[in-house]
Amino acid sequence: MNVTVVVGSQWGDEGKGKITDYLAEGARAVVRYQGGNNAGHTIVIGDRTHKLHLLPSGILRRDVLAVLGNGMVIDPAVLLDELAKLYDDHGELLISERAHVIMPYHQLLDGAEERGRGGAAVGTTGRGIGPCYGDRALRYGVRIGDLREPTVLRERLAAALPRAEALLRLYHQPANLDADALYHQAIAWGEALEPYIGDASLALARLWRDGQPILMEGAQGVHIDLDHGTYPFVTSSHPISGGSTVGAGIPPTAIERVVGVTKAYTTRVGSGPFPAELNDAQGDHLREAGGEYGTTTGRPRRCGWLDLVMLELSHRVCGFTELAVTKLDVLGGLDEVRVVVAYDTPEGRVTHFPASQARLAACEPVFETLPGWPALTREAWLTAAQSGELPTEMHNYLAFISQRLGVPVGLASVGPERAATVELTR
Repeated sequence: MNVTVVVGSQWGDEGKGKITDYLAEGARAVVRYQGGNNAGHTIVIGDRTHKLHLLPSGILRRDVLAVLGNGMVIDPAVLLDELAKLYDDHGELLISERAHVIMPYHQLLDGAEERGRGGAAVGTTGRGIGPCYGDRALRYGVRIGDLREPTVLRERLAAALPRAEALLRLYHQPANLDADALYHQAIAWGEALEPYIGDASLALARLWRDGQPILMEGAQGVHIDLDHGTYPFVTSSHPISGGSTVGAGIPPTAIERVVGVTKAYTTRVGSGPFPAELNDAQGDHLREAGGEYGTTTGRPRRCGWLDLVMLELSHRVCGFTELAVTKLDVLGGLDEVRVVVAYDTPEGRVTHFPASQARLAACEPVFETLPGWPALTREAWLTAAQSGELPTEMHNYLAFISQRLGVPVGLASVGPERAATVELTR
């Protein structure tokens, strides 16, 4: 597969971690190319459940090099805790020296800025992601490599702290940051992470030139991409496939396969318009049946039917070579399933996702209705996945999605286990 990119095609939480873990078999490296610990993946292997926030899903395979790319922002304390919880049950790890460090003042700023928005809050996780990316863009950032260079680290903190304190005072927050304490904490992080830090771009280039398969993993989803998402209710980085080359340091010509992961329905966490949302018992059913609560925050997810207008934009900006459709089992037992195929607006019917939040909020979904499929037990779903004998109605549902989007469905998932993944004809 040489280089494959796995992209969330909705608002995140599509099951990318499970699909990445599945595709990681046979990969030499798995790369997380953007985001921070505002994302979460849940991986089920046998009777063990792993909740990962920074580490790519491939870390659970011993023969895979797991890479934290330069496009990430990393909280070292969270990373070290995550590694400790895996004990020695993981493969090799490489952290890009160019990735940026989430400092404690970034978390303070995140909370202060979100509170300062009042009713216009965008629903951040409060992990310091946005302020860290902001410092990176404004050249006040601290990079992972700086943690190994005491003189450089002192200089970085000397430049960043006065600005952080001034911003905190602007939001009427305590602003007495202890430069020495932060310096010593950062040095300790550097010492603990030293064995893993290196030039990730160079390592990946060597693997690519040698023809070794590389799997790239994005966090969140297309519709909270900083440019192409529902701005301002977006993340601070680029989950789209194009973000993978910037965030990992490999050329776009290396990418051969782009897998767009979508749930069989749609979910969203936080604020912002959601045309397909179900504010009724059906939405509650999807939430409970699908366990739709955030891996990182525990927040309940808003639920709705699958939205092909959203996915058209995702495919347009990412160039999916195939789809991976997850949580198909959650729709089991419904008499019918619905799919959004267009929006009605005051200006008329549209089939393309609007950039304007005001226009999006005014959109009313237009549905196609398809027959549902039976509810099966966990064991029956696993048997169906292993035999490839999925319900006919489910096959028809997948064929409808594929035909509408012009993208083949390569993978279908009917449960969280590795064995609950079905490979379809690409």
